[in-house]
Amino acid sequence: MQTVPTAIPLCGYMHAAVYTISALVLLTGAGNWVCRQVFSLTGLKDTGLKDSAVTGGTAAHPAGRIIGWLERSILAIGILSHRWEVLAAVIALKSVARFKDLDDQRFAEYFLVGSLFSVLWAIVITSGWMAYDYRYGIDIRSNVAKMLGASGGQRNG
Repeated sequence: MQTVPTAIPLCGYMHAAVYTISALVLLTGAGNWVCRQVFSLTGLKDTGLKDSAVTGGTAAHPAGRIIGWLERSILAIGILSHRWEVLAAVIALKSVARFKDLDDQRFAEYFLVGSLFSVLWAIVITSGWMAYDYRYGIDIRSNVAKMLGASGGQRNG
């Protein structure tokens, strides 16, 4: 006998939208800000910019910000789907794209700190979202997995 899912009230969907959007803002925009703070603390603030004289050493390259957003978003999708090979693919892709630049030790440190920060930030924010969603939310991850016919770490009880 197949069980019929219980209806979720409108306020449950609104609540889910709020905590999901909050997680996306933390993952992307706040992630970029925290990453810049980490670079400042480590003294690597302007190392990633090739023409820091042109930018005055103050502004981050806009493409780098977008890459950071995309990187952490792709990592989050991998974490949500329990596909850890996504992490390896992202790091490999970044390494191939910057292979020649990695000869410069200072840039290599900048690259490594930024990459490891992105991985850690994506794990922390996505895990926090999953825990909140499971405990207080509407368990979006499990419900989507059920709709797609995959095992979604369903609740036991």
